[in-house]
Formats: sequence, structure tokens, C-alpha cells
Amino acid sequence: MALYLGIDIGTSASKGVLIDDRCNIVCQASCGHETDNPCDGWYQHDAEAVWWGDFCRLSCELVARSGVNAAQIGCVGLSALGCDCVPVDTECNALAPAILYGVDARSKPQIDELLSEYGSDRARELFGHDPCSSDIAPKILWFKENMPEVHERAAKFLTASSFLCAKLTGRFTVDRYLAEDFLPLYDRFTWKVDARECARFCRPDQMAEARGRDTCLSGNGRLWCRGHFDGCISSRRYDGSVGEYGVFHLPS
Repeated sequence: MALYLGIDIGTSASKGVLIDDRCNIVCQASCGHETDNPCDGWYQHDAEAVWWGDFCRLSCELVARSGVNAAQIGCVGLSALGCDCVPVDTECNALAPAILYGVDARSKPQIDELLSEYGSDRARELFGHDPCSSDIAPKILWFKENMPEVHERAAKFLTASSFLCAKLTGRFTVDRYLAEDFLPLYDRFTWKVDARECARFCRPDQMAEARGRDTCLSGNGRLWCRGHFDGCISSRRYDGSVGEYGVFHLPS
């Protein structure tokens, strides 16, 4: 019997479900986590402990409580909160707390700076709307101006879903839907990194590859070798489509 695992990482809690090939629920689990608020207007997550930690914790709990053989899991689906930003190194280790979506207002000075520099009409043209705290480019600029060493060291700036996809596959990608949150760092017509616009915010190589939602990518599941699922699938390949959610097929 084929089984399917789904994990959702949220702002204050995460949840998971294991279903069979008839969509019958085999097991469910959830866990809460803290959203750090170190000062007024700041809301952040520890990406390793919350995003990746919850994913691994719930995956292990679902397999253990259900008593199934992890090798039966044919597909893993994930979803995660969006419009956030975490800088990572080449091994996808978070270098700083992840700045959350529009609830985090720390980038307001950077937004005001960009509006002053571009003017309202040009800013609206570049961002597709009036720049706001849900935009990721001002968050990257915040890192550049307030944590320059972290900004310089960052291999990529990722969202929660692209962070988890990279943990699972070893590849840095972002869906075109989420790439819109990075405007103007991508060309909205080709979805290639816009090197000219990037210059104000980061190096072009610090941007993940934008891919279509029907695009598949592969990885070796290297980080599962830490003993998750008792090593049952640590050597199997992951083929997945990427988006604000990810779907990972685990071939036999």
C-alpha cells in the first residue's frame, strides 16, 4: 500500500498527515512553536529549529505513531509560510533568524529609502505595487545595511518553502509564483535574475533559480542521513516540483 506524507509549516504551529492511496487518514500530528518578537515590529523564526525542525519532528512522529514502514511512503508534500527571508550558506544552514512576512516591519526604513530613490511611479513599476513589508527585496536590503557580514556570507536568500526544498534536494530554487515576492530582483517576463536591479540589493548569484511550477528537480536527500525515518529512505532520490508548496516523489 502506497502512503503519502504532508507537512505544513505555519506561523505559530505546524501540522502533518499521513494518508493512504484512497485518501484515508492513517495518522495526524501537530506541534506548536515560538515566533520570536525581540523588539517592536520584529517577527522572526529560527529556520533550523522551526521550519526544518518541525518538518523532521512531525515526519518522525507520524512514522513512529502509525507503525508503518517508511519505505512505503511514495510522496512527501510540504507547504510553508511565504513572503519571508532567510540567508543561508552553501550547505543551506541559516545564517540569521528568518524575517517573517508582512507582520515584520523592520524594513520600513529601507522601503522609504527605495521610494525616495525610485519615486512612487517607478517603484510601483518595479515591484508591481507600492512597496510594502511583504516584499522580500527590502528585507534583503535590511540584511545588507544591518548585518553586512551575514549579507556578504550568504550563498542564497530563501523563503521557507525554498529553504525546505533545498534541505531535501540540495538545490536552491524558487517557484515563479514566489519569485514575484522578490521583484524587482527577477525579470518578470523571463524570470531570470535581473543583474542590474539586483545590484542595489545583493549579488545575482545570491538569488535562487526561478522555475515553473511544473518543473521537477532531483536531489540525493543528503540531509536525511541524520537518522530521520531510521535511515529508511536516506539513500533514495527526491524528484520534486517546487512552489509555495513542494511535492517530492520517492522512487523505489
